[in-house]
Amino acid sequence: MKKLLIILFSLLIATSMFADFTWAQLSFYQGLNIANGWGDAHDDLYFEVEGGGRTGCLDLYYFFDVNHFVGQGDNAVGNQGNFFTKIKPRISLNKFVPKFGPVNELYIATVYKGFNGGESYWVGLGTDLQIPFIESFSANFYAVAKHIDDASDKDKTDFKKAGFVVAINWFTTLYKFNDDFNVSYQGWSDFGFANSYAEDMGAPNTADEFQMFNGFFWNYEKWSLSTSVKLHNHFMYSESTLGTHDEISYFFGLHRRF
Repeated sequence: MKKLLIILFSLLIATSMFADFTWAQLSFYQGLNIANGWGDAHDDLYFEVEGGGRTGCLDLYYFFDVNHFVGQGDNAVGNQGNFFTKIKPRISLNKFVPKFGPVNELYIATVYKGFNGGESYWVGLGTDLQIPFIESFSANFYAVAKHIDDASDKDKTDFKKAGFVVAINWFTTLYKFNDDFNVSYQGWSDFGFANSYAEDMGAPNTADEFQMFNGFFWNYEKWSLSTSVKLHNHFMYSESTLGTHDEISYFFGLHRRF
């Protein structure tokens, strides 16, 4: 795992140093009624580093979350916090596949997801699509493998098939007051299915999961305030009787772009 993480972070550095363009954003989020894969829904304050860029055929997006920031939140664990990340490199195939229909670009799409409740690796095909009234829209289809550690042998690891994910994300400006001030809408949705690894673990685990994030951002120059809502169904591939896996969560954010 350490070698893979070094490769992933090297991608981040390479994109930052040699990119056609890059962007980054620091955010503080106050979350309310956050779905919890291991217990009751909870409130939390967390810090996020988010960014991306483009270098030739490499398109990259990433974020790193520090949950329970400075010990805040119902499940606070002190100043160390809990970490969660997604790193999403995509390799353009446009040199080999011409544009067709609404498809602007076709990619080999990958995702590394980890640090909070295990690690998983996604690989598949991705697209950038032309959608009326939407400035940016991507749709990706992935096969998923979950990384499993062997508790009896620290040097032994295994990968289990964990189904498939259809992931979409979008962005558009709703209203522009002037060159410095606008209101935008962005979000994403993941639908996971056919997760035999989760289902084989027995009830209350399920083979499907759905999440959808909808964010409204008031942007002024490089600063933003946001109000967002996130929908969950079978969060973490579960329908636990605790009732925290089918939740509506709310977020209020402060953001600074660089």
